[in-house]
Amino acid sequence: MHAPHWSERSFVKPNTLTNEEVHVWRFPLDFDPPAGMALLSQAEKQRLASIKRLLPARRYLSARFHLRSILASYLNEDPAGLEFFTASNGKPHLNNHPLQFNLSHSQNLALLAIRSRHPVGVDVEKIRTLKYAGKIAKRMFSEKSEKPPSAASQQLLFFQRWTAMEARQKAMGRGIFDAPVAIDAIRCQHFLASDGFIAAVATESIHAAPAFRFFNCRREAYDAA
Repeated sequence: MHAPHWSERSFVKPNTLTNEEVHVWRFPLDFDPPAGMALLSQAEKQRLASIKRLLPARRYLSARFHLRSILASYLNEDPAGLEFFTASNGKPHLNNHPLQFNLSHSQNLALLAIRSRHPVGVDVEKIRTLKYAGKIAKRMFSEKSEKPPSAASQQLLFFQRWTAMEARQKAMGRGIFDAPVAIDAIRCQHFLASDGFIAAVATESIHAAPAFRFFNCRREAYDAA
């Protein structure tokens, strides 16, 4: 499992994306975005108002701020002016733009995957102790194994498979309880998103494997925003 190099990138300057690339942005959610409320649509403001607990509300606001700011940097548009719609399969899209995206978060960490025209899905999970590690190991590991896996390897394998499943389903606009996407129809790129976090990005196998680029939101971008 590799840990990619994360370059610093600003979302207040224009960003470009080729058809052969997938860009993955990483950002924190325990963060109060400057003027974040000003970017939200009326529906997003209503959704925020319905979240009664402070931490989930703060994370929702941060996620929408980053989503709008980053996508707008590729489209050369005002972040507040972006219009989203939900397709019949439940997957969010941009109105009148071919840019594809998918957002995932776990605890304080969020990832946004972006691709030019083709579907993309992303999932990130905190690697943590499994309550039913023994039962999961029986389902996931062959009984013919000469040596039982360690608890740490059980956790890693579980979350590796879980993130792949979630990313595949999200790429094609399906929920985790919907019909599973065929494994050979989607390729998954796994990586360590941060210490203790594993992630997967899913793209369609019918297209050439994309090049991945990984970005952290540059800190001065928040002041500029």
